[in-house]
Amino acid sequence: MSFIVQKAGNQAIDVNRVSGVDYHLTTNGSDWLWAVASIFGLLTVVYAALFFAAEYKGSALTRYALAVPFLISFFEFFFYFTYASNLGWTAIQAEFGHVTVDDPVTTASPGYRQIFYSKFVAWFLSWPLLLFLLELAGSSTTVPASELETLSVFDMVHSLLIQIFSAFFWVVSLLVGSLIRSSYKWGYWTFGAVTMLIGEAVIIRRHVFTLKLRGFSLGMLCTASVIVWLYFVCWGLSEGGNVIQPNSEAVFYGILDLCIFAIYPAYLLFIVARFGRWPSFSLRGGFGKDYHDTHTEKTSDPNSIRESGDTHVVGAVPGVVSATGPDTHPSTVSPSANTTTARAATNPHPTATATAEEV
Repeated sequence: MSFIVQKAGNQAIDVNRVSGVDYHLTTNGSDWLWAVASIFGLLTVVYAALFFAAEYKGSALTRYALAVPFLISFFEFFFYFTYASNLGWTAIQAEFGHVTVDDPVTTASPGYRQIFYSKFVAWFLSWPLLLFLLELAGSSTTVPASELETLSVFDMVHSLLIQIFSAFFWVVSLLVGSLIRSSYKWGYWTFGAVTMLIGEAVIIRRHVFTLKLRGFSLGMLCTASVIVWLYFVCWGLSEGGNVIQPNSEAVFYGILDLCIFAIYPAYLLFIVARFGRWPSFSLRGGFGKDYHDTHTEKTSDPNSIRESGDTHVVGAVPGVVSATGPDTHPSTVSPSANTTTARAATNPHPTATATAEEV
């Protein structure tokens, strides 16, 4: 019986053996990764069920929001299945020999470390989806300064493009840096860190100052920003500085991924489903049509000419002198005088007209 239980255990390290690597994943690390893969697998099934249920009962906004955590969970499950199976890696000689092993495989000093490039592929696929869900939650749950104010489509697209491409860049920078043996890897780490800080600044500006994010959601956003910084800390301790073993690296990255790709999307989905409503968009933003029409409509004066129905103002034509004096009411003017005034208004040369009549 004990033989059957033993055979049913985690055999990923034995089946997918490593070769030519001194610092590599062990069975204990693989057990933790299988646990994380199970969490993401369960979330994938739950989100899929919720998505099909929302097709019949939920709103369109909820369906759009559900698609994002479903895809994120699926991508992360795919990656952690690969990670726990001891696949998707390459061997790179470490720059520093801060950790030691009892049975080194190579004679190199420092030794070769197992680098799992598959996690960078999962991040490359998951981060744009998370940023989209963050924008959807912020736009649909925050109230503008005025109920008639609209959000700018150009601002939203501009902000999302910067956020997404900055995430792409720092993920690729960490990937390239992890595949370099020399100290030049820290140049790529610096490139990625600077780009990440720019993207974080754009996110803070968009959600705090434009969308007026407040309360618990703001606290969650700040926590997520700190977690992003911890990715760079973990990289510096693992692929970069070779300070911690691959097992500790797996635990560190697993906790960060659970926080940022499991807990945070679930919270964003909850607030969208509970408090979300379709936002009002315009190309440049600002105030809505109702506000614009109310404040730009011409006011009517009861004593104005348009209100009284008059279509002609005596003396309004340049160069024409009114036949009435300052104290004379228009009704007291004789018909001949009105006729003369009308002729003067239609003829810019009254002298020539008078001469022709005399002749």
